[in-house]
Amino acid sequence: MNRFVCSLALAATIVAPALGAATPVSVTQAWSRPAATTAVVYATLHNAASIDDRLLGATSPAATSVGLHQSYTTKMSGSSMGGMQMAGMPMNQSMVGMRAVSFIDVPAHGVVKLQPGGYHLMLDLRRASRAGDTILVRWHFAHAGWIATKVAVGAMQ
Repeated sequence: MNRFVCSLALAATIVAPALGAATPVSVTQAWSRPAATTAVVYATLHNAASIDDRLLGATSPAATSVGLHQSYTTKMSGSSMGGMQMAGMPMNQSMVGMRAVSFIDVPAHGVVKLQPGGYHLMLDLRRASRAGDTILVRWHFAHAGWIATKVAVGAMQ
């Protein structure tokens, strides 16, 4: 009897996720713009769990590869630009860049927005995306596992 109960409990832990048991992590408001070869995906990640989770990566049948990225802005003062001046005034400029990241932390009971100027996904598309298309993305979380969402491709603003 004891062996039967243990087997039943083990089966439940394997089958429940496969049956679509609710996960405390969700992905909402996923969107992208039309793109010829490389698409950017933005979304909101929600974690209702009492433990932190971590987005480890993503895949999509519409892309040959998907990467996690973060945009950043670095302020450059006139002194870091070799003391350049324009009309006698020091030039203060910003440099915008993007870097690949290994993961994105999603705090317990928290929300992380993937948005322009911050975190986002980069997809190397198999074919161009157009306004009105949807792109299937599978998000891989350390604790919540795999979550599939449809990303709406909207018109360029």
